[in-house]
Amino acid sequence: MKLDGLTFPDDRLYAPEHSLWLREEPDGQITLGLSDYGVALYGAIFAFTPKRVGLRIEAGRSFGVVEFAKAAAAAKSPLAGVVSAHNPQLEKRPALIHLDPYGEGWMIRLTPNDWPAARAGLLAGEHAVAAFEKQAECDGFDPDDTSVQAYRRGG
Repeated sequence: MKLDGLTFPDDRLYAPEHSLWLREEPDGQITLGLSDYGVALYGAIFAFTPKRVGLRIEAGRSFGVVEFAKAAAAAKSPLAGVVSAHNPQLEKRPALIHLDPYGEGWMIRLTPNDWPAARAGLLAGEHAVAAFEKQAECDGFDPDDTSVQAYRRGG
């Protein structure tokens, strides 16, 4: 699915208020990454510093810090759990977050506390795209402002 040229793969769940995508792995872990909207909103990403493996985080709390062109921001998790892995490639190539956000640019994996309850609060499909559209309004996001979308993969 697409919104203003941004892609939202159907095989993911989304937390638009956090600009994140989530994917359940076969082993029950949850992989999180920055959505195409987040990439377009923040622009070039220069560093990602994740919380350490084994650390318990609560929903709405930071799982790491993303440094981009003009600032840094806490990446906040939409679910509670224990950090089970972080993407080791991002230490040397943080640009993977904006170059391949739905693939090699994944950020962390969590072992969730209560996945069924957390999953109920996430969105998919057209509901996710509609929520990202509302989030874009709240953020004052301008899809034609190329200054914050240096790595936008149009189409």
